[in-house]
Amino acid sequence: MEASFGVKLPGLVPSYAGSLREIPDLAVEFEKLGFDDVMDGEHILYAAEMSHPGGAGNFEHSRTEQHSDRSDTLVMFGAIAAKTMRIGMISGILLAAAHPPAVLARQASTLDVLSGGRFTLGVGGGWNAAEFEQMGIPAEERAARTEEAVRACRELWSPGLSSFAGRWTRFDDVICEPAPVTPGGVPVWWGGNARSKPTARRVATLAQGWLAREAADDAEISASVDVIRAACAEHGRDPATVGIRASLTRTSDWNAAGSFDDLAERAITRAKRLVALGVTHFTVPLGYYGIDLDALGTLLKVLRDA
Repeated sequence: MEASFGVKLPGLVPSYAGSLREIPDLAVEFEKLGFDDVMDGEHILYAAEMSHPGGAGNFEHSRTEQHSDRSDTLVMFGAIAAKTMRIGMISGILLAAAHPPAVLARQASTLDVLSGGRFTLGVGGGWNAAEFEQMGIPAEERAARTEEAVRACRELWSPGLSSFAGRWTRFDDVICEPAPVTPGGVPVWWGGNARSKPTARRVATLAQGWLAREAADDAEISASVDVIRAACAEHGRDPATVGIRASLTRTSDWNAAGSFDDLAERAITRAKRLVALGVTHFTVPLGYYGIDLDALGTLLKVLRDA
């Protein structure tokens, strides 16, 4: 199958009860198995009870429950970069609106240097509006702040002195070091509902690719790809240069599967459909599959051969 395959690191899921210190070693094992990258998402604050507006349901978070701790994404990637040689790292997603752009630009370029160009900055507004409100950021400003942060980062990654004047960010004649080793700066992927024209515009003009929601079905992905392609045409970009990333498994597949083999078969069927729609990258969410390295290796081989 002509696609790349990554692993989404364990987060708020009961399937992994190990130590955070084990995660970099797991990344080494995923690299040995042949996965192309590892993905880690970001939440900064949790409420005791949270409701997902996209329909994933209500759930509670407690330090006493059997959930793995959610680490700082960029710090974890630094540890992974130090232990691995080939495997990529992508934030899926990082809440860029919650980070000072100059700090984010420097963290991302440092990761780019330390990893030898293996880091991709995946950004988005996220679903948890209350998380932003608790940090003093109006939820309705998430998208605009994220766009401004990416524009500011790109300016700071450019050669020479950098200047920027935005609504929330301003700097004049500054240098941000270290400079990225990746030509053109750290790659950026955009997450969110790309059926929304503003999101599609951001993908077409500011990003190397689009990150579909984990719960996105075929219809949502197909419609989003169409809107992104239209945005590319409007802004003079070849749509073939935009990567499309989707989860290998949706919650509904996980709930319906009776075994790992059944889940894997559903994943292969879904992957074939989505490649036909234009998907170029897939993520295996460990929250559904657990961490059976032999089984994951077999799944990857079957996917490559499909």
